[in-house]
Amino acid sequence: MITLWIFQSLEFYVIATLVAAIIVGLAAKPSSRGEARQYLLAGVLTFDDEYAQPAITLTALENGTVVLQRHAVEAMTTSGAVSLAITQIGTDITIEERLSDGYTADLPVDTATFYLDFMGAERYHIKYNSDATGLFAAFTFSNRPGYKTTKLLNR
Repeated sequence: MITLWIFQSLEFYVIATLVAAIIVGLAAKPSSRGEARQYLLAGVLTFDDEYAQPAITLTALENGTVVLQRHAVEAMTTSGAVSLAITQIGTDITIEERLSDGYTADLPVDTATFYLDFMGAERYHIKYNSDATGLFAAFTFSNRPGYKTTKLLNR
């Protein structure tokens, strides 16, 4: 029976232990996505009547600000409110829509506009969710001047 001398040497066991420690260290390393940042934004309500279906439009401005418009908000009046709770972890953004109905005697509105001034010139993975309406969208957005995208909200 032939035995390999390498498996009997001290150097082999030292290197094997070192490799095992590196593998365990890499597996236990936390994600390097960064810390979570949260933003709460209030929308500016207007009446547009351009969109029949619920949708969101994101537009990148020259100064890096992103304008988010929520279209076809149903049963909303000028005394109501649309706000966003935004969580950003690296380039992943989760947006939770919050609705507060107004008085029915007030003027109707159907569009809420938000100004996102915390985004850098990156490509973002965005998830938009409205628990109140059961609508959502998931997409990517590149914050480059002039870039504009519109996404329909699905059930």
